[in-house]
Amino acid sequence: MRLLLTASVCLATLTANAQAHDPAAQATYLGNEGVMVARGDTKILFDAFYANSYGQYALVPDEISDAMLNGAAPYDGVDAIFVSHVHGDHFTAEPAIAYMRAQPDVLLYASMQIREAFLEAGVAEDDPVLKRVHTFDMEPDHDPVSFDVEGLYVDVVNIPHAGDRPNIQNFAWRVTLDDATTVIHLGDAGTVIADFERHADHFAKRDHDAAFPPYWLYLNDDGRKILETYIGAVQTIGVHVPERAAGQGDAWRAQAGGDLFTDPGETREIGAGDHASEDE
Repeated sequence: MRLLLTASVCLATLTANAQAHDPAAQATYLGNEGVMVARGDTKILFDAFYANSYGQYALVPDEISDAMLNGAAPYDGVDAIFVSHVHGDHFTAEPAIAYMRAQPDVLLYASMQIREAFLEAGVAEDDPVLKRVHTFDMEPDHDPVSFDVEGLYVDVVNIPHAGDRPNIQNFAWRVTLDDATTVIHLGDAGTVIADFERHADHFAKRDHDAAFPPYWLYLNDDGRKILETYIGAVQTIGVHVPERAAGQGDAWRAQAGGDLFTDPGETREIGAGDHASEDE
């Protein structure tokens, strides 16, 4: 795949036509904040490789992780992996390394902290795996970074991790698949309005077909304001739901007042419109 890196703000505005479905994309829940998004033959993974449940969050089931590792349908043909941050319920180096060795065409995008985790796990600087790991060193007040990969238009911004964790780089990845379906994954973003307001122009530059925020953004007025004012997605599907919600999704969705992923393997169709690109 060809990487064309462009620093600072997005280079294009993509305008959604919510009426069109040609074809629809699909989001598949993997566990915790792990999501696969597929549109035709274009597929991406968010936060798919981690090994720590911290005693309360869903791990990716063995049947799904084995299928990903072996490139079995529907987890075959993945183009890129995006990692929000380095915490063990979002990223663990060893399963990510195993996957990238088994699937040698997949690229991974993350923070510099993820690169450090690869090195700490014993991956050498000249290892072919590390050559496919593309990392960014961004602080919350830095401008967004945008780049093209074949079939994908990507931009990323640092939104501080929930709670007082200033040393963790938490990235909000926004990806448009085939110029048609735009999704945004917020990692463990907190409910601080100022963290989103400083990047209001960035969020407004594209219409979001689907957003995957941590479910706690549903739970207070500031979180809901963030989702409504800055994200404004056609569909919002909360993630990072405790494992105990499995099998009780309807009750948890009713209590949260919004859609949630609760059971690994469940899916949502994402309406895919035609997006016309315009230079700023």
